[in-house]
Amino acid sequence: MSAILLTPEKMLDVIPGEVTINGTVETASDNGMSIRGYRFDKTEVSIPCMRDYELVRWKSGTSNLGFHDGKQWQKWSVGDNDVTILTRGESSRWYWMNDIEVSHIYISQTMMAKVANEVFQQDVDRVFVDHCPIINDATLSRLMAAYEMECLSGEPGSSLFAQTLEIQMCIHLLRQYVRCDLRDNDQASRLTHLKRDQLQQYIDSHLSNPISVKDMAAIVDLSPSYFVRVFGAVYGVSPHQYVQSRRLKKAERILSTVRDVPLKAVAMDCGFSDQSHMTRLFQEKLFMTPKQYREKNVSRLFCSSALQ
Repeated sequence: MSAILLTPEKMLDVIPGEVTINGTVETASDNGMSIRGYRFDKTEVSIPCMRDYELVRWKSGTSNLGFHDGKQWQKWSVGDNDVTILTRGESSRWYWMNDIEVSHIYISQTMMAKVANEVFQQDVDRVFVDHCPIINDATLSRLMAAYEMECLSGEPGSSLFAQTLEIQMCIHLLRQYVRCDLRDNDQASRLTHLKRDQLQQYIDSHLSNPISVKDMAAIVDLSPSYFVRVFGAVYGVSPHQYVQSRRLKKAERILSTVRDVPLKAVAMDCGFSDQSHMTRLFQEKLFMTPKQYREKNVSRLFCSSALQ
């Protein structure tokens, strides 16, 4: 793959024409999806390797479209519901014999991989998409048109609606056009002892702060959704339940050894949302309040010390 990849905002540096719809290219995250509309001049052009996957919806097509497959020219006529799919990291060569109007949807590798992980319920190592010069896909064309409309709409909920369409498009591509290499089950189905130790160290050293599933999954190099399933299989509880149990253990340790620290400070140091949250967990798991637990255990500690 080329070290210099063509990004969406640089498309007109390669293909002569003009922007017809600004869309979301300038505002969207590099790890998400974006859209922009163009009018391109009649031309022959070599498009360098792109950073993102690209979907092209033809609004005004051509009866003479050429795509070079590396050996020879293939000729196409563009009609209703026709869509072009371009993969990332591979150059392509084209010509069209009249001015055309299109909209481009750019999909990041990160987003495609994220949806693939959810679709296959397993971590995906690699995603493969071939160049598809022209495909007649009414479903994909409708999704693209709806996505463009929502991205340009100022109606309430348009952003949320657009997000659901992004996922639908990715799923459709994964079902029809994408090949995936799934991570070896023997590697992904369990946490190694080393990764468990790393995860344990991370959790125990960050108990005073919020700890998200995303944070924990990153420590062991798994997607959040797959991490939750693997974690449950290994530990028998959810990540949230496990973190809460570690917070409880830390609070027990502090209350057993320190007498003059306010309960509110203990709750904060252990990462509970407040003192009431810590109290509820103590009553639920230990059938006593933190104050009762401290009095019981500190008294026992002093008695033990006096006998020595």
